[in-house]
Amino acid sequence: MDVPILSCASVWLRVQKEAEAWITSGGKLIADPIQRNRQINKAYAQLWLADKRFQWAGLAAFASKQVGCGLLHAAGNIEKAQDEMRQNHARTDILNSSDGAAIDIMPSGISGSSAYMFQQLALGNTTLFLDIYPLHRFYMLRGAEHLANCLPERIAITQQVLWPVMKNKLEFGKPFNVIVNAFNLIDTNQIAKSVERLAYHEQINILQAAIYNDVAMRRALDANQFSWATGFPNGAAAEIELTLSSECRAKNDSYNIWFSKNKTAKLYHQDQRMAFVYAAAARFNAMLNSDNREALEASIQRIALDGGLK
Repeated sequence: MDVPILSCASVWLRVQKEAEAWITSGGKLIADPIQRNRQINKAYAQLWLADKRFQWAGLAAFASKQVGCGLLHAAGNIEKAQDEMRQNHARTDILNSSDGAAIDIMPSGISGSSAYMFQQLALGNTTLFLDIYPLHRFYMLRGAEHLANCLPERIAITQQVLWPVMKNKLEFGKPFNVIVNAFNLIDTNQIAKSVERLAYHEQINILQAAIYNDVAMRRALDANQFSWATGFPNGAAAEIELTLSSECRAKNDSYNIWFSKNKTAKLYHQDQRMAFVYAAAARFNAMLNSDNREALEASIQRIALDGGLK
């Protein structure tokens, strides 16, 4: 009989604290979401380099890097919009406060929407990492059978861990069946299928609840989609893509996977988003099993070192 040396809760606490160590300083989350994102990118990349069966983690290194690109874009939008409003307030041809308010409408709207997008992207990035990195580490330490047996006990450490989402939105450590299914697939070397199962878990069980069901987030995403599709206002939109590169945009289009550019497409709609995510997973899998593998691995190694975002 296999008698575990540590209790389920003890192992969960160990791996949860490992995840927290990546993204905290002095026991608190790293204040700068962009720096925190670089740490998350590095952690995912190092997971894949440690065990190439963790193909989801390799893809996640690129996807999380892309979130970082979105954070940079949102921060840039905020800075440009605030600069435009400062210039407006210095204009001598503005006759009254109502005129000043009128010319500030667009930059103020861009600044507010970008600030909220920045906040929500950081929240989703952090929440997902604190959920899924420990799952991989538990599997590495104890295997699929113990993971399955211990998964219901993860919630026992809720009061001892960092969890940035309100409980009424998403409880910590919920034992979704798809998690067990995904790691069983890894155990039997059904890697592409495991990526799809983990992609479903991350997008539907975690991110949908954490950020995509939020009404204000949906409005911000709708505004971004319209701006991206129409080009108005010029330069305000963040392009919705996944680039299989350490850079925000790859020079070779075969490394870029795009979400629909239809102005009415909705990233927060789970079916539309999952089609995009599954397409990215299929492209990554195909490229890993082609002459592109060496280039992909080199990009992941760069992310593992510096977090990407160039």
